[in-house]
Amino acid sequence: MDVLTLYNILEDEADEELLLLANYFRDEEDEMFIERSREGCYNILVERRLIDNEIRFRAYFRVSLELFNYILDYIKDDIKRRPSNRVKRPISPEEKLALTLR
Repeated sequence: MDVLTLYNILEDEADEELLLLANYFRDEEDEMFIERSREGCYNILVERRLIDNEIRFRAYFRVSLELFNYILDYIKDDIKRRPSNRVKRPISPEEKLALTLR
């Protein structure tokens, strides 16, 4: 067996493994984000715990709730993504800003 044949065999096996990995992560991603709106970090921490407590909100994000909302209003249209066939439930502008500030 020459080197070129061996290389082609290894390349084909690597391609198959990459396809299997891609399908595995695609399936996992769908399951992982199904409950994000109800069980995600933003929902549990920010919406349930920090939104009503200005001191904790400021300590966590290093900005006041008022400033957070001001920044959000200013950039909301620029960072908002519409749902599509590929991304059914895009990350909300609020979550994106919270992640960026954190």
